[in-house]
Amino acid sequence: MAIRPIKGRPGKFLDTGTGKVLDISDYREDDKFDTVIIGDGAGGGATLTAGEQFIFFRDVAQKRLIDTNFTQQSRLSAGEELIIDRVGMTVRDATGNLLPTPSDVKKLVSDAFLRIEVNRILLIEGPAVKFPSGYGLYGNTVENGQGIVSVGVPSTAAALKLLKTQLITSEHEMQGFLTFYDRNWTGADLNAADRMPTFSQPLMCTTWLHGLIKQAVSK
Repeated sequence: MAIRPIKGRPGKFLDTGTGKVLDISDYREDDKFDTVIIGDGAGGGATLTAGEQFIFFRDVAQKRLIDTNFTQQSRLSAGEELIIDRVGMTVRDATGNLLPTPSDVKKLVSDAFLRIEVNRILLIEGPAVKFPSGYGLYGNTVENGQGIVSVGVPSTAAALKLLKTQLITSEHEMQGFLTFYDRNWTGADLNAADRMPTFSQPLMCTTWLHGLIKQAVSK
């Protein structure tokens, strides 16, 4: 399903799947997002198994607004609609007093594979480095001699948009899969112990679905 602007009708878009005409004046620009934790949840680090997977948008019941704005498992709230034009991912620069090291962030961005599905149909997928969100911090700091890193340049203008915008409603089921694959195809060129990342502490990773949102209370 995709939408496209209607020539000669400013603010009007056609849903090519249903034929419905959308008025973007009913929408606001914003994000739907969810966060997963990579680690043991008890302050320790994480040694991942081959193919280990973390799922977005599914386990939202105990999370707070800082970590997700989904209230339903794998679905938008009743009456809510989202026109997605960009998918991004960030590694949180801090979780409470935990400050992820730049090396941990690099490992996650370089080793993780993100796949977003709608009704079990692929929306977009690729290595995590493919998904700059336009958010986050970047540069250097003297704090403990560590630098600040992010997934791409922290500018929304630099974040790649989908070639075709997608309309999602509360009738659609959404899931995001962050997977760490074992690079065993390299054979003897890479030691088994080096093929999967080991993180020094838990990491919070957030996936962002950016676009236009219409809620039930909208006009």
